[in-house]
Amino acid sequence: MTGRTDAVPDPPTFLAALDSGGLTPELLRHFPTSEPADRKAGDEVLADLDRLLREWIDPEQVDRTGELPDGFLDELRRGGYLKLRNSAAIGGLELSAHEAFRVIEHAAGWSMAAGQILAVQAGVGAPALIPALPPGPLLDFVNERIGGGAVSGFGLTEPTGQNNTWPGMTATLSAEGTHYELRGSKVFTGNGPVADLLPVAATEHTAEGRRLCICFVDTRTPGFEVTSRIEFTGSRGLPNGALRFHRVPVPVEHVVRGPLENPAFPEAMRDQVTIGQLYFTAAPALAIAKLCREWSGDFVARRKVNGRNLGEYDAIRRIVATTLAEVFAMESVVRWSLLASGPADRWFERTVAKNLLVRSCWRTVDRTVSLYGAEGIETVPSKLRRGAPPVPLERRLRDARGLRIAGNVDFQLDAQAARRLLSRYSTDPAAATAQPAPPGSMPALSAANRAHLAAVEEQLRAFRQTCRALVDRYPDLELLFERQHTVILIGRIAAELFAAFATLASAGSADGGDEAAVEENQGLADVYCTVARHRLADHWRQLTGDTEPDYAAISHRWLSGRTTPSPRTGCEQ
Repeated sequence: MTGRTDAVPDPPTFLAALDSGGLTPELLRHFPTSEPADRKAGDEVLADLDRLLREWIDPEQVDRTGELPDGFLDELRRGGYLKLRNSAAIGGLELSAHEAFRVIEHAAGWSMAAGQILAVQAGVGAPALIPALPPGPLLDFVNERIGGGAVSGFGLTEPTGQNNTWPGMTATLSAEGTHYELRGSKVFTGNGPVADLLPVAATEHTAEGRRLCICFVDTRTPGFEVTSRIEFTGSRGLPNGALRFHRVPVPVEHVVRGPLENPAFPEAMRDQVTIGQLYFTAAPALAIAKLCREWSGDFVARRKVNGRNLGEYDAIRRIVATTLAEVFAMESVVRWSLLASGPADRWFERTVAKNLLVRSCWRTVDRTVSLYGAEGIETVPSKLRRGAPPVPLERRLRDARGLRIAGNVDFQLDAQAARRLLSRYSTDPAAATAQPAPPGSMPALSAANRAHLAAVEEQLRAFRQTCRALVDRYPDLELLFERQHTVILIGRIAAELFAAFATLASAGSADGGDEAAVEENQGLADVYCTVARHRLADHWRQLTGDTEPDYAAISHRWLSGRTTPSPRTGCEQ
């Protein structure tokens, strides 16, 4: 065993609803829950890590200095926290995908940098890729290095950006055929400055064509260099770097080569990295949203306006209720995406969950800042100087904005999900239309939530018809994909429908539980779906509208005169 796989037979997926245009009884009946043994293992790791974080890390000091304490990485090694999901045979903690998410979420709730170090390691670094490696020298090498406590990341983004089809970094086979030589640069590499073992993406150019290569680099190798440590508005203290590879030799047995002229990641690796996206962005997003939930309650409890408690005002009640509902929905999306499913399952849910959670987090932070007023953007040192409660909301505002573009900008992820969906409609034109779910299969929902569920089903049918019409109109999908705004809207509508479904399914799964909790969850689902349907209505209006401004002409006129980058710094008048 080289890593946990969480494999279960054929878990239901929301993708079936998108394919067929309706919700099946199987989907409605099977909202996943944690296995007690998994939950117990996660709780134990979480408790131990909490003690370590509180002993070692002062979050405000890390934010001021941009540095984690010396020796902290060694403590993570000793505790096995750099191997959250790996086999006990190499010193791993063997947590499930969802329990690893919970641990990272908790760490990020204390220190964003600490949480994201764990997220990079468990989500996209070499430990995450172990289950995708075939038996052989590479797997043995990676197991040995990770077992020894190696820190890892993944080198993907380059100075020219992340969304080019082929990496600019080159991997050239030596004349002897014994090693590849890497040339190029990577930027924005999480854990890069402290990594011991670093998988990187490179292009091999051959007489037959190009191949994508994933090269596992020992950073002690001559030619590897950290040229700069990169700092961000948020995530202060996260080791992130610009890296140079100057003729770095990598043994051929440490390179995974893809097929000719196919720039896609190997499928097994892609499945693992999709989960990793959630660790690095969605877990911190949920942590921040939960903090905002608590801070909102604290603020409302201590403030009055004109002698009235703040919580008596309609606008404040709506702010608080919406925040409570967003957190409930975020947790529902995560549970559906990660519980009771293997690495290759629920790819759609995991792909869109990143954007769903970071956008919900951003809305929640923004709403909380508005609630706090000037205190919302006041720094902790300033609050301490005047004796105000030292709520670090300003810091979390910065952290939250960075999550929107971490791991790729949000609109690109919308488009990526939509392209995969539209390709399915193109290649499977005979998919059956779903029949309405029998009444007995419906989850136990309030009248308001049954209406929301009916609206989700109605929009699923409209979504399927719209996608069919688009692929019929554009048999060459590349022409359709050039309509980027249309594609982005398809991705956003599909994601919003999934989030509404997951929230309703979660609310309806508590039948037989505590009556007060069931009623509260029904109310939270109602609030979330009401607001989500407003967002959906806006997306549909844009997608189906007859006319819109000539964005291309307006931007072209302005951009055509800008032949070189502007040197303005923002200080000129």
